[in-house]
Amino acid sequence: MKKRGRGRPRKQDAMESRELLLRAVGAIMREEGYTGLGVTKVSARAGVDKKMIYWYYQNFENLVKTYIKEKDFWTPVFKKVGKLRSPEKEVICEFLMKVFKEQFRYFLAEKEMQEFIHWQVSESSQMLKEVSEEREFQGAAIAKLTDTFFEGVDVNLRAVLSIVLGGIYYVTWHADKNGSSVCGIDINKARDREAFERTIGQIIGWAFDKAG
Repeated sequence: MKKRGRGRPRKQDAMESRELLLRAVGAIMREEGYTGLGVTKVSARAGVDKKMIYWYYQNFENLVKTYIKEKDFWTPVFKKVGKLRSPEKEVICEFLMKVFKEQFRYFLAEKEMQEFIHWQVSESSQMLKEVSEEREFQGAAIAKLTDTFFEGVDVNLRAVLSIVLGGIYYVTWHADKNGSSVCGIDINKARDREAFERTIGQIIGWAFDKAG
């Protein structure tokens, strides 16, 4: 697509340019990691004048943030949580087991999200902090649904889920970056991958069983 000069872009062209810019962010994240991102590189990859980044997104950080929010696994999950009204313990347990197993499969398959989470734990920036805080705020609704099940019980479900999530990230990074195993588990192998996913469900199930 040709780069545009000055003047307000037409609606169809604007939609196409936005999509090209978002795709360029994803492509660079997959191929070079977050360190490869930059205004000039994204503009060149998209074939869109870099001035349009500021026209559509105000700044480069908002472009990246928009891409992350559209790609994030948790965005549709939070919408599903909003439809759960006072669910039974068994229902919410099954829901969480399913969600975290799906999150594992998604994170393993999506190189861009692997890079983004790596970026979050490697650098400090306002944009990354805002994305994380927004996700935490929305994610609090999940934990809130479970509070009554764990009152007076020596089990902290939030801690359990954070350990599960951190384990997913760590084991996936090892498998992707080094092709290596963690505690003898190599999720590049189907058998170990299935065992890891099964264990995610078991851990969450054990926590709910402990709640009585």
